[in-house]
Amino acid sequence: MINWGYRWKGALRASAAVGATMGAMMTAATGSSAWAAVGDEGDARADITVTARKVPEPLLKAPLAVTSISGDTIVAAGLQTITDLTRMAPNVDISGGIAGQLQGQISIRGISTLVRNIGLETGVGIYVDGVYIGRPENFVQHLLDVDRVEIARGPQGTEYGKNTIAGVVNVQTKQPDADPGASFRLDAGNYDYRRAEGVLGMRLNDGVSVRGAVAYARQDGFYKHLSGGKDAGSTDLLTWRLSAKYAPTDQLSFIARWEGLRDRGTPAFFQADALAGYPADFPSREPLHVNNNRPNWLHRDSQGVSLTAEWTSDAVTLTSITAYRDSSYNAALDDDQEQVDFVAADNFSDDSHFFSQELRLAGGTGKLRYLLGVYYFDQMVRTDRGIALGANTGVPGEPMLTTKGSVKTESGALFGRLDYELTDRLSLSAGLRYTRERKRAHFVQDDASGTGIFTFLGFPNLTFDGRSTDDDLSPSATISYAVAPDANVYARFSRGFKSAAYNVDLASSLGGLDASPEKATSYEIGFKALTLDKRLRLNLAAFHTDYDRLQVSQVLGSGLALTNAGRARVEGVEGELSLQLSSRLRLEGNAAVLDAHYKRFDNCGVPASLIPPGGDDYTDCTGNDLVLAPHFTGYGAVNYEVPVSFGTIFARADVDHRSAVYFEPTNSDAFKSDPRTLVNLRLGLRHGQWDIAAWVQNLTDKVYKTYADDRSGLGVFRTAAYGAPRTYGVSLSAAF
Repeated sequence: MINWGYRWKGALRASAAVGATMGAMMTAATGSSAWAAVGDEGDARADITVTARKVPEPLLKAPLAVTSISGDTIVAAGLQTITDLTRMAPNVDISGGIAGQLQGQISIRGISTLVRNIGLETGVGIYVDGVYIGRPENFVQHLLDVDRVEIARGPQGTEYGKNTIAGVVNVQTKQPDADPGASFRLDAGNYDYRRAEGVLGMRLNDGVSVRGAVAYARQDGFYKHLSGGKDAGSTDLLTWRLSAKYAPTDQLSFIARWEGLRDRGTPAFFQADALAGYPADFPSREPLHVNNNRPNWLHRDSQGVSLTAEWTSDAVTLTSITAYRDSSYNAALDDDQEQVDFVAADNFSDDSHFFSQELRLAGGTGKLRYLLGVYYFDQMVRTDRGIALGANTGVPGEPMLTTKGSVKTESGALFGRLDYELTDRLSLSAGLRYTRERKRAHFVQDDASGTGIFTFLGFPNLTFDGRSTDDDLSPSATISYAVAPDANVYARFSRGFKSAAYNVDLASSLGGLDASPEKATSYEIGFKALTLDKRLRLNLAAFHTDYDRLQVSQVLGSGLALTNAGRARVEGVEGELSLQLSSRLRLEGNAAVLDAHYKRFDNCGVPASLIPPGGDDYTDCTGNDLVLAPHFTGYGAVNYEVPVSFGTIFARADVDHRSAVYFEPTNSDAFKSDPRTLVNLRLGLRHGQWDIAAWVQNLTDKVYKTYADDRSGLGVFRTAAYGAPRTYGVSLSAAF
């Protein structure tokens, strides 16, 4: 039984530590966007509206931990992708995985999933304009023509359902009838970086508006090739959005959207950090170096269409969102990343299609507000992969192991919530979502050469068919109290759910091919305030979350292992602070303390490179830290503007700190990152409609790992992926 007195005393002590840290940093930020940028039109201290609970409400009164990042802040901070957003919110991080474009491993409050095959789903749901964007290969895209991004932390089972057990990232692009006119932006920087962006919006008549945006970026790779081959980590990314709005009456509107991306970059994936037969200090082991003799390449394509229809009256709003998306990628990887052929080929491709339909009714009467909805989701994903042994293994003929599979998912849900004002200060909310999700998985692993060498190496021929039907009830309940006109406290209970998972990947046995559903129960208390004439905004939250049957995916050197940890516990405190010191100066930032560990995990796989002769393949990881769960994160930024005779000079500096994290559950130092602190600077001039700015990212050229795993079965005892080195450049933009 949980000792809540002890838990909350610890949480309050941690809260004091967070507050002290934030005060010392003089930082701030409800997501770096508590107010519009200095100089924007309108009241810079107006409250923020969020839709994290699927109805518009003031951020101050929203009874959950949510960060709202405005489009103005995204531009001012030079943010390019969803990956860049993570520093803006406490307890949020993203790891590159073996390929950030394909397996973006997002962690919220210490919960993440290594989604490296189609049978696994992430625990963080990413939505664009109310549409779930599906597989992780869709995550990395330009933040193009964005109005705001909301990051809700903790289980969001009632409003969002499947795959939001850790939280939700909700991207809202600009409406077709917003900001009519044209704008463009040009960027240039080191590593031959070039980026161009253009936006055009038009109101054709009183009821019809259209808007289009396109961005293209290219950059040379920052992983240096030692033998004169192609440098890795390059960018070649095209992103577009097109939308149209038809509003025949003031009450009825239809918005059609089409967005997509085309990626032809050369990913580094990773570099070899420990290689069979090589000394510990072989040259390509130096960070940000590769020496592959087989190509690394990626072709990634994704597009989606949606139709949002909305009818409003004085009492109710009826919303329908219909969406279809398809995405695919083909990639090749030289696993040893050296002038050696342990692996002759590692080719992998996935192809996914989904359809979704959501229908919501929201309204209220008197002191009662309600939200009712129904949701349907249908997804088919197929995979085709092959890995061939090279000549340096001593096996002739480059034998190949193929893995092919498919996963069909069909999900339906009913959900609702009631919010009631007991008094002018006290409010209650209760919600419930019922979900039924069916999955069918088919997987074939085959030694196409017929030599039997892969069976000898631990990869047997196998055929697997899995079926699951999971039913879930995800309730939520909150109580809110206004302790002052601009100060609120709340207590929240919520549950989340993620359905059964399958290992449609390299498998070392018939065991470990599936995992049971996982569930989370979370308790949270929070405080939100606007004070000092609404110049100071403070958000604090303390939380305790219990995970049952947490799904764990591990790369162990001899294939992928999939299992359920018995239980996990996550506790912490996080805070956000924004301070508008003057019309010229704004401070912003966040900080978080986190304790995320396995409460019971006695069937934990051990990476092959860590197993001593005669040792066990499994160990007890109970008490160990969860993967990608830093004990402390902190972020702070300073924005300053100075009017001059020829315009306005603006400057921004931000600092992002993360403590060390582990990349696998045994918490071995061999698969661990170091703490890191990154500094970014931006200085520019605004003159009328024109802006020009110089910027630098990772000012100190910090070298830091974003991922590591064990591929001993392929001669690579340890891989390592790194964040970008120091980059710098200039930006020119204008709006008309």
